Amino acid sequence: MGVTIRKLVRQDRAAVHEMLSACGAFTAEEIGVALEVFDEGIPGGSEGPYIHFAAEIGGEVCGYVCVGQTPMTDATWHLYWICAHPRAQKAGVGRALQMHAEWFVRGRGGARIVLETSGQPSYARVHEFYRKAGYCEVGRIRDFYKAGDDCIIYCKEL
Repeated sequence: MGVTIRKLVRQDRAAVHEMLSACGAFTAEEIGVALEVFDEGIPGGSEGPYIHFAAEIGGEVCGYVCVGQTPMTDATWHLYWICAHPRAQKAGVGRALQMHAEWFVRGRGGARIVLETSGQPSYARVHEFYRKAGYCEVGRIRDFYKAGDDCIIYCKEL
């Protein structure tokens, strides 16, 4: 079965919460923020500050991505969240979501996507995922999240 991408809807909140928890990459505080962004973004649909898309395999939500135009910019967007449920990792869910987000941003006149992620060694797979997708590290803020946890900033020109 292939990956299908669609708009995320309010009824998907429990699935989003479950996948954020199951993937093991996010703290309870980060999950709380992701759900706040979900709650704020869903009512705005494709015109709101946070645009969400779901990935499904066999009719089951197994991943999501959240993007939004960066405030006070003409053509810069941020990729705020991307997550694939562990049972769907290695099935192309993350790549399908990333490519769909880029397609959507291009269609809105976006010229680049910026994202920020942890510099922890446990994020090595995440860093490789972005590099393979054509994102370049453009900055690093030492000890940003906490001592020993840098913020790595990636950018992709579209």
